[in-house]
Amino acid sequence: MNLIEDTLKVIQYRYSELASEIADAKFEYRTDLKYKTAATDGKDVFLDPDYFASLDEEERAFLLAHELMHKKFLHTIRLEKNGVKKDLEVWNEATDAIINANLERDGFKIKKGYINRPEALHYSADEFYEILLKEKELGEKKKSYTMCDDHTLWEEAPKEENEEKIKKFPNIDEREDFAKHRKIRIEKAKANYEQLKEGLRKQLTKEESKSEKIELRDIGKENTSIDWKDLLRKEVEKEESIWSQRRSIFENNYAYRLEEYEELEDAETEVQIDVSGSVDLELVKSFLRIIKSIFVHSKLKVGCFNTKFFGWIEIKKIEEIENFIIPEGARGAAANGTDLDLAARSFTKEREINKIVFTDGYPSAGCMPKEDLKNTNVLWLVYGNKSFNPCCGKVIFISEEQLNKMNMYMDKETEAKRSA
Repeated sequence: MNLIEDTLKVIQYRYSELASEIADAKFEYRTDLKYKTAATDGKDVFLDPDYFASLDEEERAFLLAHELMHKKFLHTIRLEKNGVKKDLEVWNEATDAIINANLERDGFKIKKGYINRPEALHYSADEFYEILLKEKELGEKKKSYTMCDDHTLWEEAPKEENEEKIKKFPNIDEREDFAKHRKIRIEKAKANYEQLKEGLRKQLTKEESKSEKIELRDIGKENTSIDWKDLLRKEVEKEESIWSQRRSIFENNYAYRLEEYEELEDAETEVQIDVSGSVDLELVKSFLRIIKSIFVHSKLKVGCFNTKFFGWIEIKKIEEIENFIIPEGARGAAANGTDLDLAARSFTKEREINKIVFTDGYPSAGCMPKEDLKNTNVLWLVYGNKSFNPCCGKVIFISEEQLNKMNMYMDKETEAKRSA
């Protein structure tokens, strides 16, 4: 039942106009459904428990929305009109096609195999029924599909109640109804979108001002009383605040976004490890554990470099850090030096990605970042060269004392692992 309640919340968020249908229906589990999926009798909604639990969140939302749309558009009642009963099989297919095409148009995920005829967007169920009826009469067989739901209950709907409803709503046109509510959602979403954009603009202005006056004064200066992790967290909190608002724009701009078919990816963090010297692998792992704990809401990719960049690997779980290795031929190549210009150029180009370089800050001759990179936002975490001053990004120095603490953290982690 929790699955049903959670799914209904998703539907109400996307289709607030279904609130009356949700409030008026009972949602029950039944194991005797013909197609072992879902069904409605025009009033209540029934679900096969095993099937419903086997679906992912998006598929569950689609299935429940599908049943509620049958209820909303009185499909069980319109099976018979003016004493003339439609072909049940064709009417089932027509109504499914109309609902599925519109749900997909509005961003719902249709399970593979369900009827999917995008052209149904341009018709009402009655109009599409006539098209499918002619196809059947002419023997034209379209691609087969799996029944999304069980329509065998449609003939069981109360006759008197049906007659009253059809008198109240004699001319239902799904196409017009979907278009009308889509327009309403888009207008609301546009208003929310503009409001959120303005809020984000003000937040960015505030953060930039705050950074200039407070945060940035400590970055780039060695001060043993300032923990590099705290400085990094400040930068992360600022970025996550921005990402949080972008996510709000994404979620509240649902319908408007569909008009432009835009996608918003999750925040990402890319970390490059300078392996030009005799870098201790356990120290690198300790550093990555700390990074992973700070960037908890971000995808994390890690790469190694010296005079060559060795590509990215994704760290999804903190446990995967234990299996991290420095690529063959990269470690301890002190004689070849390190190319920090290469490091800055090896990040993915999108500005939304957090870019971090962990280095001792001693580049090979001529290998500091070039001036054309001055607008690249890189966080340089430097544990060696106190005079390191690149043309791009911000520098956070890690003092020897802080580096020793990282080693101590590493030792505790190693000891705990061995004890386990």
